[in-house]
Amino acid sequence: MLTVLSRYLGSGFTPAQQVYLRTGLAFFIAIVVFSRWIRWRTILRIRMREWCVIVGRTVLLYVVGTTIFSKAAGMTAVSDISFIAALPLVSALGMLLRSVRVSAVRIIFVGGSAVGVAILSGFGGSAASSLNYGNLLALVAMVAMSLGYLGRGWHDGTLNNHELTALTLGVGAVGVVLTSVVQGDSIPHIPSHTSAVMLWAAVGLAGVLSVLNVFLINYSFDRVDAVLSGNMLTVECVWGLLFGLVFFGQVPTWSGILGGAVIVLCALALNLLDGRTAPAEAEPEADEPVPIPIPRREPEFATLAPAEPAPPVLRMYRSDDGDHSRTQREEELAASQSWIGAWTNDPTNDRAQRSAAS
Repeated sequence: MLTVLSRYLGSGFTPAQQVYLRTGLAFFIAIVVFSRWIRWRTILRIRMREWCVIVGRTVLLYVVGTTIFSKAAGMTAVSDISFIAALPLVSALGMLLRSVRVSAVRIIFVGGSAVGVAILSGFGGSAASSLNYGNLLALVAMVAMSLGYLGRGWHDGTLNNHELTALTLGVGAVGVVLTSVVQGDSIPHIPSHTSAVMLWAAVGLAGVLSVLNVFLINYSFDRVDAVLSGNMLTVECVWGLLFGLVFFGQVPTWSGILGGAVIVLCALALNLLDGRTAPAEAEPEADEPVPIPIPRREPEFATLAPAEPAPPVLRMYRSDDGDHSRTQREEELAASQSWIGAWTNDPTNDRAQRSAAS
C-alpha cells in the first residue's frame, strides 16, 4: 500500500519531499501513540555505539531505501516493484554477512530469484528503457532496506521496539530533509492540477502506515529468524498485482508473470527449507541421556533435635502476717517449706512411696 501512496504522492511532491513529509508526521504519531513505552532518560543515556547503529539503519531504511523506492514507484509498474520486493535479499545478504548458515541449496534458490528478476525486467530486450531503470532503482532500494532489516540484530537491547520506532522515524525525517536541501528542492507546494485535500489525506495515511511498518519490522526481526522473516515478505507481490490492477489499471505482462512466478517459487522453496531444518537443528540427540532428578533427603538426626527450653518459672511467696522485714535466709526457708508442704499435701501422691528423705 505504501507503493501505491508513493506513486500517488509523486504527482505533487518530489521523492525526497514526500518521504520527509510522511516520515515527519509518522514521528509525531509515534511520540503520541507510544508515549507510554518511551523512556526519555534511557534514550539520553544510551552509548555512542547504539546511536551509530540507529543512524546507520535510518540511512539505509529512509535516506537511501525509501527515497529511491519512492522514485522507482513513479517510473515502473507496482506489480514489478512488488515482485522485486519478493526477492529473498535478506537471505542472500545474511549469507554474505555470515549471519545465517550458508548452504548450496540456499545459494541455488537465491540465484534462481535473481534470474526471475532478470526475466521480469526484460534485460534481454531493450535494457535502456525507463521501465528497466525503474526496476534497477527498486532493486537498489530493496538491498538497502534489507540491510536495514538485518540491522535489527545490531542493537544492544537497551531500547525497546517502541523507542527504536520513534527514533528511526525522527532521525529518518531529519536525514531526508538534509538530502532534499542538498538536491536543491524547494518548499513543498500543492500543484494546481491536484486536489490538496486528497494529497494531504494521502500524506496522513502514509504516515500512519509508516509507523505501523517500522514498528512491525523491529518487532518481527527481533523475535523471528531473519531468513524466515524476510521470506514472509514474498506475499507483497500478490498484493502488488492486485493493487496495480485496481488503482492504476496495470495489467502485468507475460514476462512479468513468468519472472514473478520464478521469484515466488524460489522464495517459497527457501521458506520450506528453513522451516524443515530449523526444528531439526533444535532437537537434542536421541542417545543423549535425560537427567533424572535426585530427591533431597533430610538428615535422620533432624528429628532428635533438642526441644526449645521452656522459660523459667518465677514463684513469689508472701508471709501470712504481712511482715516484710525478714532476712533472705528466712525467705528461703519459708519458700522451701511452702513447696514441700504443697507436695506432701497433694492427694494424688501415694504416701506409701514417700521416703524419709523426701
